[in-house]
Amino acid sequence: MGIPITIVSGFLGAGKTTLINQVLAQTGKPTDEILIIENEFGETGIDHQLLLHEEERILQLNNGCMCCSLRSDLIATLTAVLEVVQANQQPIKQIILETTGIADPQPIVQTLLTAPQLRGYYYIDSLLTVINPAQWFRLSQEAAALKQIAMADKIFIREADQKVAPQNLLKEINPLAEQIVWQKDSLKDADFFDLDSFHAPLDAQTAVETSHVHEHHHTHHGFHTMLLEADKLAEPAFIEWLDWLLWHHQEKLYRIKGILTFATYEFATTLQGVNQQVSFQQTTKPAVGTKIVLIGKDLPEVLIRQTFKQTFATESLMKEGR
Repeated sequence: MGIPITIVSGFLGAGKTTLINQVLAQTGKPTDEILIIENEFGETGIDHQLLLHEEERILQLNNGCMCCSLRSDLIATLTAVLEVVQANQQPIKQIILETTGIADPQPIVQTLLTAPQLRGYYYIDSLLTVINPAQWFRLSQEAAALKQIAMADKIFIREADQKVAPQNLLKEINPLAEQIVWQKDSLKDADFFDLDSFHAPLDAQTAVETSHVHEHHHTHHGFHTMLLEADKLAEPAFIEWLDWLLWHHQEKLYRIKGILTFATYEFATTLQGVNQQVSFQQTTKPAVGTKIVLIGKDLPEVLIRQTFKQTFATESLMKEGR
């Protein structure tokens, strides 16, 4: 599969660097096999000065935001890492990619998924977002911060102000993300490394929780979650509908995960996607219906539900959308 990349996002002052420091200090992994890539504005990266870099390998991308002007630099950096590894036989078994506080993770993910130079050499293990509850009022007003939450596979909530931690609000924005209250000196490797959560399929329990969230959800500056349910689907019709969804709403749809039941398959099929990059995986689990979770911003929910129902009206016994 290649080298796993853990993307760490979080708004300014959330504590990304502190989290990484603690992980590196407590990990059982050889730190000389961990590469950190930072993205900072300006000629001097403040966070870079705070990192413990005596033993860790750190590369820094300056003078721009990784989500825009430095996407090509990120590709060049990762390509250069491969050359060093191959030329010097230096093992790199984990990459931590720390973004700026204002970075949009979506284009970064898109780059890692689609760059042909990187295919087969790297894969996204997980997308982590760090939250400082003391900043929640400000975060709730910042589209960039809310998008980091919406894109996350796992959310680290700083312990210091956990009494005001907005777990329920975070769940409304992204019910797919696991939440962990980040306590000092209590992090384990299993909390951060080898999560394999970016490509993890939607599980039944998360689908149930998403259904509950959707019953009571409120949008936060247009960010919301949508749950679509059906019985059996006609595969060609579903692919046509999915193509329509991705083509017309690619800028608004951030994450999509689902458990699908196709009329022609005995077992369930999983769906996972970011932007226009989607993948299907057949399983050996019994097919017991379809549940699809969409996370995005300003999605035309009524239109999406109507087209979903109309597309499968003659092929599937539809459940009423909430």
